Amino acid sequence: MQPNHYTITRQDAEVLKQLVAFVSQDVFDERRHDGGIGKSAAFLAIINDARGALEQIGAYDFDHENDDDLQPYTFWWEGPFDLPSNEIEHALAGETEGRPGLVFKRVQVNTALPSGYFADLQFAIDEAQGKICTLISIPIDQTELILGPNWYDIGENLEVTIELIVDGIETHPTWVQYFQAQA
Repeated sequence: MQPNHYTITRQDAEVLKQLVAFVSQDVFDERRHDGGIGKSAAFLAIINDARGALEQIGAYDFDHENDDDLQPYTFWWEGPFDLPSNEIEHALAGETEGRPGLVFKRVQVNTALPSGYFADLQFAIDEAQGKICTLISIPIDQTELILGPNWYDIGENLEVTIELIVDGIETHPTWVQYFQAQA
């Protein structure tokens, strides 16, 4: 006999929320003609259906229950600074090779936690195409996590684009959990 409804524990819901958040941020199923990667409409529909199912069972109802107990954290950035060619990360150099007229810059991402420094954001600006290629280097426990390279539209202006990228790092579920563990 099959049950006509399912129940999951709060811990199960948290695991599923983390999976949906990870897939939403870091998993892509198509490569665009410009070399960038993205999510197809079908994949986005699946992600939205999964998030909707979790919302329907109340999986997000207690997300902010203990916010007063958490140490606040925010990210801010300094720069952009010129990036000398001998300091460009290999992955960024490889991704942008052969594109004329690129300008390379660096931004330092900081956090309010005691360590202060969080990451380096290196990027190449392709003004002719209105694109920016980013590479984020985050030192963690004797290693370095590299995110990218990723291409984005510059949008309104470079400062707004950088702010959106830094906000994306700050709100990524990996760092939310990391900072909660540090608190």
